Amino acid sequence: MNQKFIKSVLAVGLIALSMQANAAGFNKFNNNDNGKVLSSTQFYQVLATTKSDQFATKFGFPDQMKTLKNAAGETEGVVWVYRDAVQKADGMQDASFVIINGEMKYVTLSKAV
Repeated sequence: MNQKFIKSVLAVGLIALSMQANAAGFNKFNNNDNGKVLSSTQFYQVLATTKSDQFATKFGFPDQMKTLKNAAGETEGVVWVYRDAVQKADGMQDASFVIINGEMKYVTLSKAV
């Protein structure tokens, strides 16, 4: 597995676990319980100009990190989930970034839970 991927997952995982991850939006910090909520247009503009190795600095720490495993049970990647981060006409959306081998592969928006 990619060494860069393992290091980034461990580093961010430890930082994310040490923080309270219950705030809405992007770029949450210890002294800011509420992150920045973007419109869908703003979100896609920022996403279009962000390189795979820069998205953590642009969007901040995720609210949740999930692992992706293959059929053999080996870790293939991670999903970073940002709760209530994107405002759309029909309400708030969660943004999920899928990262495989240290590269952001795609982003999905889903109804906030």
